[in-house]
Amino acid sequence: MASDPRHPLLADTSSLIAVANTDQWDILAESVALTTTNVCKHELQNHVNANTYAPEGSREQYLKRGSERVLDHLDEDSSSWSCVTVVPRPHGPDAGEESLKQELSEHGDSYQVVSLLDRAARRSIRRLVEDHGYDVDGVGPPYLLYVLFDNDLISKAEFCKATGQMIRTEGWTGYEVVKNAWDSIPVDCSEFLDEGVLPL
Repeated sequence: MASDPRHPLLADTSSLIAVANTDQWDILAESVALTTTNVCKHELQNHVNANTYAPEGSREQYLKRGSERVLDHLDEDSSSWSCVTVVPRPHGPDAGEESLKQELSEHGDSYQVVSLLDRAARRSIRRLVEDHGYDVDGVGPPYLLYVLFDNDLISKAEFCKATGQMIRTEGWTGYEVVKNAWDSIPVDCSEFLDEGVLPL
């Protein structure tokens, strides 16, 4: 794993777990170069360690499986993903998100897109970007799948189904939450998905 390169796409722990649990994980890992932080990597390892015996189908098992996939990929010698060290290292339940804000504050010119699962964290990132005058967009994890579609690496049907799979697996059931998931995604998936996972 390379430790220093900063790729234009920066992602947090929850975004990485969300995409790692979709059917498009393998092609995403192989095709998209992105960066995360040492704090997010530590959170991924914590999910693996804390859920050793997680029951099949449980949320804990979902967190463990997604985290393992991301960590395995980060640790591959041939991986194009990078992990940057954030100092001083933030702590607490939102440490991963805070590490992205910290990284962006110091190296904002290195990034074009920041992917975070939490909507409030995305708003916070957008304020930070505005304050610093950076040209960076804060998006949800479906955007990482959209990158694959936009680069003709997966079909529209594959993109729509994987995004629907993410929305269901993450348990995004509220109207506003579903609408938020599709923020920054200019693709009409109504021919492939039912209304429950579409931004109607």
